[in-house]
Amino acid sequence: MRIRQCAALFFGLAGFAAVLDAAPAAETPKEVVSTVVVAASAKDGQPVEPVLTRAAGVVLAASQEAPDACLLAEVTANPTRPNWDTSASTTQCGIIETDYGWMSQPMGSGVNQWMLISSMRYGLTPKLDLRWGLTNHINQSGGGTQSLEGVGDQWLNARYRFVEQSKWMPAVAFDYGFKIPMANPAKGFGSGFVDHQFAMIASRDLGKYHFDFNTVGTVVGGKQGHDGAAQFGLALTRSVTPKLSWIAESYGGPQPGTSNRFGAAFAGASYILRQTLVVDGAYSRTYTAGSPRQQFLFGFTFAMRPSFSPLPKGSSFARLLGR
Repeated sequence: MRIRQCAALFFGLAGFAAVLDAAPAAETPKEVVSTVVVAASAKDGQPVEPVLTRAAGVVLAASQEAPDACLLAEVTANPTRPNWDTSASTTQCGIIETDYGWMSQPMGSGVNQWMLISSMRYGLTPKLDLRWGLTNHINQSGGGTQSLEGVGDQWLNARYRFVEQSKWMPAVAFDYGFKIPMANPAKGFGSGFVDHQFAMIASRDLGKYHFDFNTVGTVVGGKQGHDGAAQFGLALTRSVTPKLSWIAESYGGPQPGTSNRFGAAFAGASYILRQTLVVDGAYSRTYTAGSPRQQFLFGFTFAMRPSFSPLPKGSSFARLLGR
């Protein structure tokens, strides 16, 4: 039942955004041109004075073609970390972004868990990016317990922005994620089943403030079949200087496969070392049971242009994907 409710909510939001964003196309700009009329002969060797008259008709203004967003010389990093809520802004077209992070989670009773996490994203078009995320290493030790080590699950995601920010509308995107179960269930690092994640994303700039609102539905697999739940999050990013920004966030909701709810508050910051390199740090605190009470996060995001060319422009497939 909860799965059907999540699906109805997502498709309702998508339809609402598309209706509000629809607007009649603006008329092609026109301009009146003037004609210079010159007399047939000069008098006494003096230069002829040109006379401006109004032309009888109008012509369409020449339109300047915008530069190809996939071939821009400037490369800019667009981090998705350290916060949970993601933005409708996708990775720059034709650019590869990688991020690496370290997370520490005190588990209680002297037990501590730390993880090395990373992801890679590629901007396939100006509106679509693809992501591969993985937990490289998990270590759990302390409290007189046996030390446990292993790898975590991997995720494949596609994020598509189908509404651009306008005067009355935020930018809206949809993200789908597919979990590849790589973690060892016997160690408690994963479930061993495939999961699906559906996220509706709304992002808005208001002066120096940037807001990201996420509605995330998760469908998890299990021995008894599938179960689903929807969680919600709101992140606020504030530019302090041209290089430094701070982030505040709240995220939570029901959890699939359990009656326990999840809720957490988050505070962090990011700093631009250079246009292609951004470092970050954050602290989060949960206020519900059934999850680590604290998390400490540090990491960085790096952007680069690969040696291969972006998706060719002009094909119907490229246009369908937003090229």
